[in-house]
Amino acid sequence: MMNNNTIILLIIFFSILIWYLVYINKRKQAKDSATEEKKIPTEMSEERKRAIENGECCGQHEVCERDSLINTRIQAEYYDDEELDQFKGRNPESYTEDEIKLFNDVFYTLKEGDVSGWLKSMQIREIEIPQNLKDEALFIIQERRFNK
Repeated sequence: MMNNNTIILLIIFFSILIWYLVYINKRKQAKDSATEEKKIPTEMSEERKRAIENGECCGQHEVCERDSLINTRIQAEYYDDEELDQFKGRNPESYTEDEIKLFNDVFYTLKEGDVSGWLKSMQIREIEIPQNLKDEALFIIQERRFNK
């Protein structure tokens, strides 16, 4: 029968071993993703092909304009959110809970690919969105860029 010191040493040993294996795995994943980012794509992704077919992207950009936050449009695009026009020129800190709920209702019904377009539309319409939604929208856009 093993004494308490032996059991404690085994627990410590296996804990260190597991930590080391997890560490090595994370380093390998980071190295693989860095290598994959450097690869030149030889085939177009299905999503990019659909974007080109639908006229959303010309296919000539490394990063599609749909995910860019640089506003190149002159005219606003509406995402069934005409009710938000009432907030033009207002400071988002002045919004009431009910007004923030209007923004939430629109934002949480958007498709993931429409988030950057919606933000551009808000810029053109001079509507500032609440900070919590702005942070979440930017997170979604950043994730889409990273996953491409």
